[in-house]
Amino acid sequence: MKKIKILIVDDQPIVCEGLNTIFQFEEDFEVVGVCHNGQEALDFCERNITDIVLMDARMPVMNGIQATEKITLLFPDTKVLILTTFNEEMLIFEGLQNGARGFLLKDIHPEELYKIIRVVHDGGVCLHPDVTQKVLARISDQDKKATVDNPPERNHSRLTNREEEVLRLIGKGFSNIEISSALFIVQGTVKNHVSSLLAKLGARDRTQLAILAQKTYDLR
Repeated sequence: MKKIKILIVDDQPIVCEGLNTIFQFEEDFEVVGVCHNGQEALDFCERNITDIVLMDARMPVMNGIQATEKITLLFPDTKVLILTTFNEEMLIFEGLQNGARGFLLKDIHPEELYKIIRVVHDGGVCLHPDVTQKVLARISDQDKKATVDNPPERNHSRLTNREEEVLRLIGKGFSNIEISSALFIVQGTVKNHVSSLLAKLGARDRTQLAILAQKTYDLR
C-alpha cells in the first residue's frame, strides 16, 4: 500500500503531538516530518517527498501563508491544507490565493480530517462551510472594486455545459477520480476540462476554481 506522506507544521508542540498520534491509526498515512515554522517546512520539502502539508497559519520566522505560496510554487505535487481558527478569515483568504488546497478548523473531528486529507491527496479541495461565506464575501468586495478599465477575466458564458458540470463538482470538493465516476468520463477528459476552466476563468489553481464555483452556483 502506497502511503500518503504527511508533514505537520505548527509552532505548538501539543498540536503536533496530537496530530502525529491520531495519524498512527491510519494504515495509509505516514507522518514524514514535524516542523515548527514555515521556513523549516520549506527546507523539509526541498529534501523530502511530501504529499500533504498540514500548515498552521500563524507561526514565527515564516508564517504559514508565506510558506504555502513558496511550497506550492516550488513543489506543485505537494498539497497544502491550512490549519486555522474562526478569527483568521483574512489569513485564510490569503492562503487560498497563495495555492492552499483548503483549510481546516483545529477542532475538526479525526474521522473528518482523515477523509479530507484523502480527498485533497486525490486532487480535491476542502472549503469549510462555516468560513467559506466570509471568504466569498471578501472576494465579492474585491470584485466590486474592479474598475471598468480592468474587468475581471472570468467569463462563465463561455463555458460549455460539461465544463459547468465539472466546475460545480470542483466546488463541492470532488477529486478528478470522483468527477470521472460521477460524469462517466475518463480522468484524462476531466483533466482537460479543468485546464480549460483555469484558462477561461483566469484562475490560478483548483482552489480558486472551487471558490468561483461556490460564488456562482447554489451547491447545497
